[in-house]
Amino acid sequence: DPNRCESCYGAETDDLKCCNTCDDVREAYRRRGWAFKNADTIEQCKREGFTQKMMEQKNEGCQVYGFLEVNKVAGNFHFAPGKSFQQSHVHVHDLQSFGLDNINMTHLIKHLSFGKDYPGIVNPLDGTDVTAPQGNKPGLGFH
Repeated sequence: DPNRCESCYGAETDDLKCCNTCDDVREAYRRRGWAFKNADTIEQCKREGFTQKMMEQKNEGCQVYGFLEVNKVAGNFHFAPGKSFQQSHVHVHDLQSFGLDNINMTHLIKHLSFGKDYPGIVNPLDGTDVTAPQGNKPGLGFH
C-alpha cells in the first residue's frame, strides 16, 4: 500500500512520522540517539529479512582501493563499517546492526601514500598487518 504509514516504534519525529522500511526505522532511531539492537522485534526488518542479510555477510571483508582528493589542510580520514552520521558535533558510526561482538577489525594495509610518488619515498603504513584479538571492541587500539 503506497499510502501506508507504519510505526517508527516510538522514534517518530515531526519530519519522520512513518517508517515503512527497516532503514526508515534505523534512521528514526539514529535521529533519537537510540541504539538499534534487535531487528527481530521490528516488523519492517523481519519482512525485509534484515537479520538474514546480516548473517549472510557475517564473515565477509572488504578490499578498499582508490584515490582521495583533499584540500591542503589538516584533517583525517578513516574506514569503518556501519552508517556514519553527526551527533552532537561528533562523527559516529552506527555499528549496532552488525553485533558489536562479531566485528573483526583485523586489517592489512598493502599500500598507503600521500601525494605524488618519487624515488626513495617511505610510506610507513605499507605492509601493515594487524590481527585483532578475540573480543576486541571496535575502535580501541586501532588508530
